[in-house]
Amino acid sequence: MTKLLVVDDEPSVRKLIKRFFEARGFEVYVAENGMQGWSTTRDANPDLVLTDVSMPDMDGYELTRTIRRNPATASIPIILLSAHRQADAMVQGYESGADDYVAKPVDMEVLRHKIDALIRRSATAGSEMRQATGKLICVTSAKGGVGTTTLVANLSVLLCRRNETVCALDLNLEHGDLPVMFDLTPKSSMSEAVRDLGTLGDNFQWDDYLARHASGPRVLAAPFKPHEASGLDDGVVTSITNRLRQLHDYVVADLPPSYSDSAISTYENAERIVVVTSPEITSLRRTRELLGVLQSLGIPDERVLVVLNRIIDVAGIDARRTESFLRRPVATTIPNGGSTFVEAVTSGRPMVLSHGNSPSGEAIIELAGML
Repeated sequence: MTKLLVVDDEPSVRKLIKRFFEARGFEVYVAENGMQGWSTTRDANPDLVLTDVSMPDMDGYELTRTIRRNPATASIPIILLSAHRQADAMVQGYESGADDYVAKPVDMEVLRHKIDALIRRSATAGSEMRQATGKLICVTSAKGGVGTTTLVANLSVLLCRRNETVCALDLNLEHGDLPVMFDLTPKSSMSEAVRDLGTLGDNFQWDDYLARHASGPRVLAAPFKPHEASGLDDGVVTSITNRLRQLHDYVVADLPPSYSDSAISTYENAERIVVVTSPEITSLRRTRELLGVLQSLGIPDERVLVVLNRIIDVAGIDARRTESFLRRPVATTIPNGGSTFVEAVTSGRPMVLSHGNSPSGEAIIELAGML
């Protein structure tokens, strides 16, 4: 018997569709919002999901992206229902991963034929996954304390505004603080994900390990205990990164100063490497060394973006002098934000959410446009 899941916050719509398809031999499950819809998708493994777009808690677009992100559910056909007939709404539906978009009010016979066709197509395709490789953005520095973690949080928020799916990945394996930037308290970290990937197989669900911020990004935390980092070698880190890239449009990695095997692999696999430095001589010296290492690895200069973050104000070191010292252009300069960044970290609210029009916010927005 074909299993159909109907997700809609209007009881009358759920009742109508359930009655129609049960009379035609379907087994019909219902959910009244996206969160319930995702839970039922995981538990019931329906042959097709029919979901409204406008719903509380989690809308139809987000439900679709969530289903597509998880290997066990990624191949389930999805039809979006919406009262919006505008072209841009339909485009957004398809971009989220939906197979079809049906405007309300619904012609039930047309809907039935669409469902039959999608289920036949799904059966023919088998279990083939509709996965693309997302872009890996590595944000790093040659010296700590220059604001890389703060920059990762803000860039992740900005990339989500493009309707992109984004995972912020904490590769500071021993002392990661990335979730703090979002005021998140993850239940699981990379250590638990690695452990359970090997035991759960197809039942592994990434959403159980990724903490979600209200602005859109998901976050995979570093191990909660520093000693657990010793079990995460280059192969493990690369495998986790690649899996996340299959499920997201962007993976933004927060990589501390390092020349370890896993760091070098991250440099080599990244589409963009954002190297953050500050107007301070030791930071600039080490940054020049890092740029030399990247060059020796054969990484093209155009993949590397140098960012001058003025966490301290040193009048004699501006972008021009920084470029002269590094022999590399500065992609953007982030002005000193005063207490703005401190307040953002303390509140766990990335700065661009409340101070996007500030000079610092505008500089980060400009950088996001280069990624």
